[in-house]
Amino acid sequence: MYDLLVVGAGPYGLSIASHAAAAGLSLRVFGRPMASWRDHMPRGMFLKSEPWASNLSDPGGRLSLAAYCAEQGMESRHGAPIPVEVFASYGLWFARHSVPEVDERTIERIHPCLGGFEAVTEDGTSVRARTVALAVGVLPFTEVPATLRGLTPEHVSHSSHHSDLDRFVGEDVTVVGGGQAALETAA
Repeated sequence: MYDLLVVGAGPYGLSIASHAAAAGLSLRVFGRPMASWRDHMPRGMFLKSEPWASNLSDPGGRLSLAAYCAEQGMESRHGAPIPVEVFASYGLWFARHSVPEVDERTIERIHPCLGGFEAVTEDGTSVRARTVALAVGVLPFTEVPATLRGLTPEHVSHSSHHSDLDRFVGEDVTVVGGGQAALETAA
């Protein structure tokens, strides 16, 4: 039985795993590293946060976005937007340097068991841990307004379904929403 099971390998899951590993906990991490950022954000999008506010967390504070950018020969400074592709690559670099191997299988369900929890992967493998940290990100919670749900996927979709917006070139598109994803998609 592991001390900790981390479900999700985005910024929060990787940060949790980094601290747990440094504390000597036995752990497993499940999820495709930085999947939301790599697969569901429009290419060319910029982070809205400043570089110093976009760091993943490691106990020593050595694996900052600035450290990654410096190693890659890139600039990371206040007022200079960070492309989503750079942030996603930074997350992968962070994982390689501070997290035990990430199992990319999906966790299908979790339920209590004697002494903790049992998680079952997409292929039916069972993993037990005393504690579970859910860091699944926002994708499981995307929302299409009720009035639009009856439309076909060719007529309505969520911004997270489009890492490439080329299919909309020359089309009349209405973007509903006012958050960063909606604004960046519209732009």
